[in-house]
Amino acid sequence: MKAFFYWIIYPLTRPFFLVFLILNTLILGMAVIVLSLIDGKGTLVHYIGKFWSLFNLHLTGTRLTVKGREKIERGEPYIVMSNHQSLFDVWALIGRIPLQIRWIVKIELRKIPVFGYALERMGHIYIDRGNHENTYRGLDVAAERIKGGTSVIIFPEGTRSRDGRLLRFKKGGAFLAIKAGVSILPVTVNGGRFALPKGTMALMPGKMEIIVGDPIDPGKYGEEDQEKLMNDVKSAIEKNLDLDYGSLL
Repeated sequence: MKAFFYWIIYPLTRPFFLVFLILNTLILGMAVIVLSLIDGKGTLVHYIGKFWSLFNLHLTGTRLTVKGREKIERGEPYIVMSNHQSLFDVWALIGRIPLQIRWIVKIELRKIPVFGYALERMGHIYIDRGNHENTYRGLDVAAERIKGGTSVIIFPEGTRSRDGRLLRFKKGGAFLAIKAGVSILPVTVNGGRFALPKGTMALMPGKMEIIVGDPIDPGKYGEEDQEKLMNDVKSAIEKNLDLDYGSLL
């Protein structure tokens, strides 16, 4: 009966969810744009983003747990670095990490009507990954936001992993951490690749978990140690990686 629900009944609901997702994204996106006129730093509209993320994640039937939340010191900014398996990772991290979070996101998302502009008004930072000058300019902006007390999230792999195994970590996160001088918070997200596999819209009512690791002080690394810093971050994330978590089989 469980298999019948997962593979026959649940897929019939996907078109309805996608329509509802588009509608609530447009409505909440417009609300963000309007409220951002009186909330220049994006502090208030950040909570609209949290609501949007958790609301849609729960609508899919995905269960989400968090471990290690006590390692996050309230009021302190961090550079959060996480593995990336699924688009659901974004919802999970925005919704459940108790920080004022801004993302470094690819410039292509800026073209999405309403949503792209709403992200900008929330304070998220666009970078053109094909333009190194633009990328480092975006990292400079991120460093200033962090110094002002806002946390930033980065996916150091740069793209989603199909099988859940970690890809090569890029060094931009290390450059940002050393420049901003704040701790890196390594976070592992498990289960996303089963809830929504990369390259598909085959969402399933799975389960996901976020595991917060011990903060890493970039002050112990020099500019010449960026690769070592990213290797240490990768090891901290990989330590909590569970490739079978959330499997429906």
